[in-house]
Amino acid sequence: MNRPPDDELARLLQALSVPEPSADFAAAARRRYRAAIEARERRQVLIGLAAALVGWLAEAVADLVRWTVGTGVVLALVPLAIWAAAGLGCAAAALSIALIARASSPATAK
Repeated sequence: MNRPPDDELARLLQALSVPEPSADFAAAARRRYRAAIEARERRQVLIGLAAALVGWLAEAVADLVRWTVGTGVVLALVPLAIWAAAGLGCAAAALSIALIARASSPATAK
């Protein structure tokens, strides 16, 4: 029965006569490994934030499109005479409120 290739590779690597790496080399390798892991995590966070922003913007645009289409439908269905009457009514109400506010303001009472 054959041994798994990992066992054979480990045996061959142990048979090599190579000096142990220095402590400085090992420390630098650990430092580079940690820096690479941190950089990868930063990229993942930034990609996640960018995806959330794009999703939020897509939702806002979809809402704007829905409101625009709804407004277009209402404008198309309601006759012009009703829009004119509603506009005149709003203008009259705003003018009335402005006149009442001006008449009852303390500055004009002096």
